[in-house]
Amino acid sequence: MSKEWHKSEEFQRCCREFHDACARQPCGKNVDEAKKVLELIKPYIAEKMAGQRIFELKRYEHRGSTYEGVKIAKSPTDQDLEFDVMFVMTGGRDLECHDMGLDGFAKLKLKSNAKPRELFQKTKEKDTSYISAIKTKNLFYSHLDGCKLKEFKEDFKGTDITCIVVESKPAKYREDFKGDGLTCRLFDHGPAIKVVVYRDQDKFFTLDLAPHFDLNGEPGKEEMYVSKAKKKGSNDIQWLRSYSLDEKRKFDGMDRDNGCRKMVLRTMKAFVKSRSELSWLTSQHLKTALFRTIDAQQSWKQEEFSQRFMDTLGTLEECLDKRTMPSYFQPGTDLFENYKEETMEATTCRSRRLRLSNNCQSMMKLLSSSINKWKADNSVSQIV
Repeated sequence: MSKEWHKSEEFQRCCREFHDACARQPCGKNVDEAKKVLELIKPYIAEKMAGQRIFELKRYEHRGSTYEGVKIAKSPTDQDLEFDVMFVMTGGRDLECHDMGLDGFAKLKLKSNAKPRELFQKTKEKDTSYISAIKTKNLFYSHLDGCKLKEFKEDFKGTDITCIVVESKPAKYREDFKGDGLTCRLFDHGPAIKVVVYRDQDKFFTLDLAPHFDLNGEPGKEEMYVSKAKKKGSNDIQWLRSYSLDEKRKFDGMDRDNGCRKMVLRTMKAFVKSRSELSWLTSQHLKTALFRTIDAQQSWKQEEFSQRFMDTLGTLEECLDKRTMPSYFQPGTDLFENYKEETMEATTCRSRRLRLSNNCQSMMKLLSSSINKWKADNSVSQIV
């Protein structure tokens, strides 16, 4: 249910101020330069990994908020550039999916006619044909660590790249080497290995490189699985079904009509981040709410930005009210499957009070306080 104040000029102005202060997209020379450097790093990694004869790159796929146009800059002086890249491993068509759960996790099993690959031999669960996600991730890390990252510096002569840091998972922190402006640190970082690139001693951008299998292999019909553990520190063998490429395709050209869809999502991300009672919501939840609102609302003109923002918040609220959020690309998967009832109840009540209040003052007060906090935080960080 929409309220008249959702489309008032006063509320529209406040929403735009919030977006411009807290939800701006990284842009400019740094973004272009970072992408050029990334294109130098990718073939280097592929060549070094291939030389170790375990992980053969089938292809790279770009994914994530930077490529989708919904990334938020951290501050005026920190673009917080981050690139998510899939390292799609050869061998996906030798696998088949088993036991898909409501949470999107499944087991990957070798087909009876699978090619004998050393990768499979090293990552199989004992006495089974199942390929372990956690073993694959850890093996991938150890081989990336074996790429002699010190040599990166030599490959980037002629650029102002001064340091590349790799952060990933073993369970225990260790420092492998120091010297020549290069440090390698390793620790848990979810399903990906984080490569941090420094320029002039300051962080330039990060690359999150995650190993994936594509069980289909046909362009546009990919069936991607990523080695993400259900819980932090888990040794579960299951893989998570990924729809990142489907999402990316949906974002491509989304606002070719000069619409405000991506603007709404960036605003939702910043708003959720600013409220402790909403902070458990993930980017996946917010994207799903946006996609469903797009299906329900035909018009996304710039002057309707505040209305569509509140409509998307309403879609999220409806899912919370029902305690279920079906995945947009696979409705049989529930994105709320592993979340607590009391957490969803508290979030629902808070969202409803804000969205359906009789005037816009409560919502505007929240947005304004977030803008002031963002300005204060960035003022302090610049002084420091």
